[in-house]
Amino acid sequence: MKHVQLATLAALTLLASCTSTEVQAQSAPRATDQVAAVTPAAPARKGEVFGKAPASAQPVAAAAVMTNAANYDGKTVLLEGAVKEVCKVKGCWMTMAESGQTMRVTFENYAFFVPKDCAGRKVVVEGKFAVKETSVADLKHYLEDAGKHDEAAKVTEPKRELTLVATGVQFVEAADAK
Repeated sequence: MKHVQLATLAALTLLASCTSTEVQAQSAPRATDQVAAVTPAAPARKGEVFGKAPASAQPVAAAAVMTNAANYDGKTVLLEGAVKEVCKVKGCWMTMAESGQTMRVTFENYAFFVPKDCAGRKVVVEGKFAVKETSVADLKHYLEDAGKHDEAAKVTEPKRELTLVATGVQFVEAADAK
């Protein structure tokens, strides 16, 4: 029973930490296989990796994965595309949009974050792709993190979303090349 209570407390603490407005004074993760999840302090450089370095194989276009979601559901993918939006609180999630589809990218085990100013940047991402239902609470959480408070207040139903739990993100181009 005590273990269940501790596990519940740890899960709640992790969930609450994403919406925390505290400023972190730690340095940004800048090397492969970083474990500490801290908010990167500066724009990512070309080739910079957050999390585990993606495979060196040729990535698939994000549009191909998103438009053929059923073919990729439950599979580990290596894809390339542009970041549309990033969590403004910590950089703990991002979205990618291609061909009229949007995919939410979160980071495995909350182990790393991306710079909060990387919208528009081209990235290579590796992780497990899935089509899943996102709860009302999570949808509101994501909208609040994006600063969309009015939209968050209007959410009343869960939503089917394209998702990717990334093990690593690599920036393909320099910050000024957007």
